[in-house]
Amino acid sequence: MKHLKRFNESKEDEKLDILENFAYITDKLGEPSIGSHSYGTGTKWNLSWDIKLDLSVLQEATQLIQKLKDITEEIDDVLSAADRLENYNINMSLTNSLRIELVPKDTGDNTFKFIKGYESRQLYVRINEVERFFNSRGLRVVKWDNESSFDEVNQTNKLEISLNKVDNQVTSEFYLLIMAELNLIKDRDYQMYVNGNDVVIYPDEEKAYVEVTTR
Repeated sequence: MKHLKRFNESKEDEKLDILENFAYITDKLGEPSIGSHSYGTGTKWNLSWDIKLDLSVLQEATQLIQKLKDITEEIDDVLSAADRLENYNINMSLTNSLRIELVPKDTGDNTFKFIKGYESRQLYVRINEVERFFNSRGLRVVKWDNESSFDEVNQTNKLEISLNKVDNQVTSEFYLLIMAELNLIKDRDYQMYVNGNDVVIYPDEEKAYVEVTTR
């Protein structure tokens, strides 16, 4: 219990330090939503601010230009925060919200456990471990999707993981590692294939699913 208390206190301190480094953006945009999950021996953080900007509708030009200038200033502060938060790699996206992802540089040793287990016809894939593997090899997961492939008739789906670029050597390594884990699943057969920069994990029979988890 004492160890858990120290861990929670350490994580809360880490959270407060991150928020402090983005205080300028918070002053401009309001409090962010913040989430985290385990990432090897570290913690990956996600922050999101609503920027209340809709570029799809016509609006008064000078006001829109000023809004864009304000956002540019806020984005510049992300670079300053990145210099201060030197233990993280920082990724960012901008739509109707400003989303910042902080990925720890030190994630422990070079071992991975991609599959949490199989239960009630569902294979659970640790997406955080998948991301950690590809990041350690110089690639980045830009999107994952296990919903659009849902097949109601056969009661199956597949997990599609999109990478930022093609690297056959890395995806071949990933294939060997994850198939070693998939082959341990006795109740259903699961396979993996690569299509360009997409990695796809799927059941080889009906009435089986692929879900994602960060636990």
